[in-house]
Amino acid sequence: MCAAQLDEIPEDNEPAEKKSSSGGNLVPALIAIVLAPALTVGAMYFLINLNKPKDTIKPQITEGGQPLNMEPSGEEKFYELSQLITNLGGPIKSRYINLDLKLEGLAGDFEKILEMNEHRIRDKALSIMGGYSYEDAQLDGFQERVRVDLKKGFSSVLRKYRDGESDLIRQIYFMQFVVQ
Repeated sequence: MCAAQLDEIPEDNEPAEKKSSSGGNLVPALIAIVLAPALTVGAMYFLINLNKPKDTIKPQITEGGQPLNMEPSGEEKFYELSQLITNLGGPIKSRYINLDLKLEGLAGDFEKILEMNEHRIRDKALSIMGGYSYEDAQLDGFQERVRVDLKKGFSSVLRKYRDGESDLIRQIYFMQFVVQ
């Protein structure tokens, strides 16, 4: 080696202990990089489990302190709704519609549920019936249209009593259907 080359070589005056400790500074940084995500995942898992609802039991509907039986009994039950009278819509307000209904369902406490909600059912029926005009009443299939509209309306009123997708009221029968 020539003298010029020797001048370019850096002098190695550092002790062997300092060389090994500079590589040791990376270990805590690597541990922190690995532990930080692991601690975050653990904390999120703990928080999710802490806030997750424990009960998967369906809430039981109670009215008056007693639970209602919403399970189908297999037996047809009926509830009569009579004297539904209202004016028909349109320019001639002297026309009216008068209905008496018999509602059919299978729920164990069908009659009790409808009795507790009769005011809601009557209101919905009268608002639906009042939306028809005398011209609507003259069309073929008007009675079936009223049946379908009432069933949809009653379904929306009694939504909280439904079990799954099935409606509480299975069928509507007309005991009286008068348009005058």
